[in-house]
Amino acid sequence: MEIPLRGFSHVKLNTFRFIAKNWKKVFTSGEKISLVLIALLVVLTSTGWVYAASQMKNSVPRDGGTYIEGMVASSVDSVDLGRLSKSGLTRIDEKGAVSPDLALSWEISPDKLTYKFSLVDKVSSYEISDLLKNNPSYADSAVAQAIDAKNLSLKLEAPNANFLTDLAQPVFPYGPYLVDKKTNNEIRLKRNINYHLNKPYIDRFIVRIYPDKAALQKAADRNKISGALGLDKKPDDWQNKEVTLGKRHYLFINSSRPTLKKTATRTQLLNGQKPDGISTLDILEVNGEQEDADFIALVAKLKAAGVDVKERKVTLKDALKEDLPKRDYDFLYILVSEGQTHDPYLFYHSSERSGAGQNFAELANADLDNLLESYRSEADATKKTTLLDQINKAVETEKVSVTYPSLKSNYMVSPKLKGFLVSPTCSCESDRFAQVLSWHFYEKKIK
Repeated sequence: MEIPLRGFSHVKLNTFRFIAKNWKKVFTSGEKISLVLIALLVVLTSTGWVYAASQMKNSVPRDGGTYIEGMVASSVDSVDLGRLSKSGLTRIDEKGAVSPDLALSWEISPDKLTYKFSLVDKVSSYEISDLLKNNPSYADSAVAQAIDAKNLSLKLEAPNANFLTDLAQPVFPYGPYLVDKKTNNEIRLKRNINYHLNKPYIDRFIVRIYPDKAALQKAADRNKISGALGLDKKPDDWQNKEVTLGKRHYLFINSSRPTLKKTATRTQLLNGQKPDGISTLDILEVNGEQEDADFIALVAKLKAAGVDVKERKVTLKDALKEDLPKRDYDFLYILVSEGQTHDPYLFYHSSERSGAGQNFAELANADLDNLLESYRSEADATKKTTLLDQINKAVETEKVSVTYPSLKSNYMVSPKLKGFLVSPTCSCESDRFAQVLSWHFYEKKIK
């Protein structure tokens, strides 16, 4: 006998009513216990979800706690605190955009040479102007003038579309933390109650130095520190973020040397071959970091080809005394900081040859100079990309340098730290503290 489809809902409804009225007779004792347990489980699970949701929605960071940063260093005097204790006129936010810092706002003149900055109330433009005079390398050597107590003018010699980004470098002593005390192995900082931006949640910040990476790793494994950059192994449950540093190794060929003037000669050397007329090669290594595998392989090929390679490893401090200003090398393998902008002007423009300039290849190319100047003054991102491609092709044709990959490192912190943000690209190691204002250990409920 066929049952009409319209009767299904009526059958189901009557079945449910029957079970509800006679549940004691319908279910066995075991089934009754199972139903009770399932009901309890549903109630407990739902309560947990509701509680967790309310906690996330109704909790905010709370002040307090001490963060201990571990790092390898020879002494506390060699530690760069960066944005922990200093500020820039601008800052780079977590999305990579230029944001206000000591400068609340700015205006740019039509010729793109003069920048007028309105400063925060707690900073004097006269103080900033004096500090700039003592740091001529900052702000692209711009001429600073205090218009009045709260307005500052910076005038450039030539347009630089990267200028506002360059001003994010922290050099002014108005950071979120103040140095409270120094010992032989620690720098203790306290929260700056007069900080001009949102004050940090963490009360105290301690930088503790260790003699080597093994000692640093041991301190992290034992939770003696709250975080460290460049650990080989992540401690249990710690958080980890990989950061790309704004520095890399370059290999420059000194094209001013008589034996290295020809492009063909430089090409052979970069291919690991021994050109006619080349018997020895003076390689100056200004390093301090692990060498790139490709550079090691090139040196090995040159030696195998019969070139008498003389390697000199010196510190940057010593290299700046004579070797770099005098361009006393055939090859220069050097770790350079490209900052946030990665501007190639400093490394290849002819005005940067010799002396304090960073055109370490001593390259002089008028067409390349024009491209570099256009790149520096161009604000449109699409046009800058096109210009950079042209610059890279011109440099590649000259065979005066090799660019190795940007250095990367892992920044690991305790699982107790909340609000852990780090900019994905850092111009230097201390930029890992750029988002320290969001870090916190504790939270409080709000209504």
